[in-house]
Amino acid sequence: MNASAADSARQGAPEQWGAVPGTPQASGGVHNAVSGGVFYGPVIQSGQVIITTAQQPAGAPSGGLPSPSSVHIGHEAELASLVAALEPGGRPSGPAAYLVTGPGGVGKSELLVQAAYTAHRQRRFPGGVLFVDLQGHASGTPPLSSGEALGRLLHQLGVPESAIPVHTADRVAAYRQHLAERPALVVLDNAHDSDQVHPMLPPPGGSRALVSSRRLLPALDDAHRIALDVLPPDAAVRLLLDVSGHPGAGASDPAAEELVQHAVRIAERCGGLPLALRIAAARVRGKQSAAFADLATWLADEQSRLYELDDGERRMASVLRVSYRDLDQDQRRLFALCGVNPGPRLGIHAAAALTGLPLARVRRLLEGLCGAHMMQEEEQGRYRMHGLVHDYARERAGEALAPSEREAAVDRLVDHYLATADRADRVLSPHRYRLQDERGDPPGANPDMPSRSAALSWLSAELDNVVGICRAAAQSSAPERSWLLADALRGYFFLAKTWTPWEGTHRVALAAAERAGAHREQGILHNSLGLALLEQRDLTGASTHYTSAAHHFEAAGDAHGSANAVENHAWVRHYSGDYAGALENHLQALRQYELLGAERNRAITLRGMSLAEMELGRPTDAIGHLREAGRIFDEQDLRLDAVMTLNGLGEAYAKAGDLRAARLHLLRALRLSRSCGSKYEEARARRGLGSVSRANTPRLALHHWERALHHYTELGSPEAESVRALIAGVSAEHR
Repeated sequence: MNASAADSARQGAPEQWGAVPGTPQASGGVHNAVSGGVFYGPVIQSGQVIITTAQQPAGAPSGGLPSPSSVHIGHEAELASLVAALEPGGRPSGPAAYLVTGPGGVGKSELLVQAAYTAHRQRRFPGGVLFVDLQGHASGTPPLSSGEALGRLLHQLGVPESAIPVHTADRVAAYRQHLAERPALVVLDNAHDSDQVHPMLPPPGGSRALVSSRRLLPALDDAHRIALDVLPPDAAVRLLLDVSGHPGAGASDPAAEELVQHAVRIAERCGGLPLALRIAAARVRGKQSAAFADLATWLADEQSRLYELDDGERRMASVLRVSYRDLDQDQRRLFALCGVNPGPRLGIHAAAALTGLPLARVRRLLEGLCGAHMMQEEEQGRYRMHGLVHDYARERAGEALAPSEREAAVDRLVDHYLATADRADRVLSPHRYRLQDERGDPPGANPDMPSRSAALSWLSAELDNVVGICRAAAQSSAPERSWLLADALRGYFFLAKTWTPWEGTHRVALAAAERAGAHREQGILHNSLGLALLEQRDLTGASTHYTSAAHHFEAAGDAHGSANAVENHAWVRHYSGDYAGALENHLQALRQYELLGAERNRAITLRGMSLAEMELGRPTDAIGHLREAGRIFDEQDLRLDAVMTLNGLGEAYAKAGDLRAARLHLLRALRLSRSCGSKYEEARARRGLGSVSRANTPRLALHHWERALHHYTELGSPEAESVRALIAGVSAEHR
């Protein structure tokens, strides 16, 4: 066939893609189907050449694309974004490739399949939809080479096996020529790296590629990127119910409400990961509430949770094992060491302590784990593992690390937390009576604490880890670090009113101090636990701890601690309504503090006396004592103590009938409470402002009380109920 005949053949077959062999016809001749300009082997013209075209079946799947799921998949926004990019009439100049990344089991493949099917139904791509699983993260199977993947794509394009070029470069050329002439959508699922993908990216024009990978594939410079995350709680529960055969459960059937509650617990323990949710759903498919309840209970055990997520065909542990296998040796060691950390969140300085490596080296390793989606950077310098990934890291720590290496890592981590918490506490509470750590800072880098905000930020971020770290310290060869750490956290706990970690750390530390027979340390911990219970109005529990504190301080010969126990008991009497008895305790402690020269404690006691005096109808005495206390706090730059005193002055002036002075002091307390980070004192200031505003501006009073109620409720404070009653009262008056 000469050039003009070849051109005629191309023009005569605008719809045909892929060469097919000649087939005998009923007339006795041969019917030659010619591809659109791509020829393999000799072409012989003899007599009449008849060209027919084969139409691709409308709406039929193409290229081995798997069937999409028929249930809710959760990633609606990401799916809509992909579909919009592939709609008919889309911009020809748009990106040729769309890369979807995320951890194993997050639903990347399903998202690509859903988007590809939508595009196929719209007949956006004349060349159809091609699909290949690149096996980049397949268990027990090596990734496909680019050449092998191209061979599969050419076969889908209709090129016979005998005509597929041997060399990869020739396969690339043939593949690109096909896509240039008949635009297609190419789905490249489960890519291992950028080098594997590059040869299969379509040429400029109408073709598009959808790529998925557990890795970030940074060398795909021109790809539009979509990062897929776990499902939010509502979507996770919906997926679980849909797949388990209970769509819409609980929406109109009260009998299904219990099942839905168990589903909520299961979804939470799966961490919103779609594969984990589908495996869990398979285990309870078609079953009723009792089966859901059992699975929710089994998944609560972090030691065995991964192995409960196994439906006989899909195993969550296997998915994570493949991702772990793809890490390099140093990344694997860091990953396993993250299993030593008690929680899934980790700061870069804590990671450096775990590994014993310099910050710069650890940062690069953490970036590698993030690139493999085994970890996520929440904010600069702070990282988080998915709960199931952390479970797997804990398993790897037990299997891949020698006991001596785990113990050394725990010691470095405890030392890091203790040193950093102590530095943060000295910023927040510089004059507090505390236990002293004489060992100095451990080697290695520790975060800076240049300000109160930096100290508060670090302590807030580490709250999930501190109980576990304290427990690890108590079980280590140096258990005294557990009570040193608990005591270093006490100032933050008092400020933030975080009851559960407050009690958790102190009970662990107290048990360690009891085993060691450390009397003074037990006294300090009992005093702090008593305060935690007092703040929650557990007066009996608080009194028991204060009595024990007094006993241990006496045994240790600690006069300052003994005065603290007496002063603390005053508050039990105060909240019991025995204001005269409370004032008596305050005066007893005050005399002891004056003998010891403890100015801060003297000021705290004067402030306590003022509250008892207000209840006894002596607001003038209260104002005098509060002014003296405020002077001391200002001199020592104790802002939390100062704001508590300002709130007290506002309340005392209100009792004295001077509402103008009350409002001024409460407004100052409101401003200062925000700057020192105390939501409790902000709520107290707003409660007082509501009270002084009630008579003349009830709407303003309601505003302040509603804000106070918000903070008290958030903190779990018993004050919330009394504020709720104030709101109800003024609302009833103005109906």
